[in-house]
Amino acid sequence: MTTTDRPGVPAAPPPGDVPGPAARPPDHPAVPRARMTTGSKLLAGFGALVIVGYAALAYTDYEPGSPERDEVPASVRASPGGYRSFHFWHSGYHGGK
Repeated sequence: MTTTDRPGVPAAPPPGDVPGPAARPPDHPAVPRARMTTGSKLLAGFGALVIVGYAALAYTDYEPGSPERDEVPASVRASPGGYRSFHFWHSGYHGGK
């Protein structure tokens, strides 16, 4: 049985003809949507600003509060007595099976 066979029920519109809100059946009323309040708009704007600011800092490699690091000469880095030098990691017994 199709919708045209039932008495009192209008026929379905053709596939290309989409009815607007005025053609809504009475048993399917429009559901009101909640609107964004001013506070939620401000919070969304602040969140977007924080994300854009963080992305800009990450893109420019800027670290607030950290001073520029000095270059340590290779002779100091490779010295045998230096802190965790090459000889610290690559000498002696390293374990195994």
